[in-house]
Amino acid sequence: MKKSASSMCSALRWAVAVAVLGFGSLMNVDASYAQRVYPAKPITLIVPFAAGGGTDIGTRVVAKVAEKHLGKPFVVQNVDGGGSEVGVVQMVRSAPDGYTIAGFNSASVILTTMRKASYDAVKDISPICMVVSDPRLFVVRPDDKRFNTAQDFIKYAKDNPDKLTIGTSGAGTSGHLSIVIMNKKMGVKAKPVHFGGAGESKAAFLGGHIDALTQTYGEVLGMLKDGKAKVIAAATEKRLKELPNVPTYKEIGINLVIDSNRGFAAPKGTPKEVIDKLADAFKKASTDPEYLKQMEKLGLPAKYAGPAEWAKLIKDEFDEYSLVVKDLNVK
Repeated sequence: MKKSASSMCSALRWAVAVAVLGFGSLMNVDASYAQRVYPAKPITLIVPFAAGGGTDIGTRVVAKVAEKHLGKPFVVQNVDGGGSEVGVVQMVRSAPDGYTIAGFNSASVILTTMRKASYDAVKDISPICMVVSDPRLFVVRPDDKRFNTAQDFIKYAKDNPDKLTIGTSGAGTSGHLSIVIMNKKMGVKAKPVHFGGAGESKAAFLGGHIDALTQTYGEVLGMLKDGKAKVIAAATEKRLKELPNVPTYKEIGINLVIDSNRGFAAPKGTPKEVIDKLADAFKKASTDPEYLKQMEKLGLPAKYAGPAEWAKLIKDEFDEYSLVVKDLNVK
């Protein structure tokens, strides 16, 4: 009788073990199947900036084209606040299943070098891809005879420490840090003047209250078309196809390359297969002629970089701005 009871207990333990193992295997199969059929429903795409801005409009344009290749729609949500921190945090804390992703820009990286943020720009995300690389430009007024060339601009800054005033969209922005980097690379002391956004800095520039302006190509496109601004040099690796007659700083012997990159990221731990499917959809969108035409009209230079390259760009940007903030005590 005791032997029979012992046998029954052993059999019960064996049955429970088989059931548990079988359930675990079933869970693995379900997870694998979910990845294979991804996406099975619409995907939430968080834009961590206000509606109507360049990032918001550009995101909606590329998402509309990419969803055709993905097979399911993107549901775009604007979650503004904290210079992109609020929206990025919402993404980071979401389930890593590919159904919540977010725009992830240079601003999202830079803010984590300036202050303690609620996420780590390198460790808390799974990079998907970059879709826009908007170069940093330094512009002057066409009728300002002091600055006919980039060399004139640099010489004036060297001869007049703290006199050359350059407007930014705010303290701690990529524009602000670009001036700090420029000063270091050129050995000058240009003075950043901060405003409450791109619109305010443009108004001050056009009104003659500051000497120059540092903004991205998309931000100054309207003034360039109207003949109210002149780019003296581009902080790019190569000349821009949009501005073929404008030299790069590298051409005049200054290694100054600063871009405002825009792309997408998912929560850390999102399966590679899911990341690759999303990246592939955006890659296909980035070669669509209609998409490229729309981005050109918006002044947003389309440039695709896959997950690995995008991850490296994010890490490099984080490292560069961290050094600038630490070494120069930027506040």
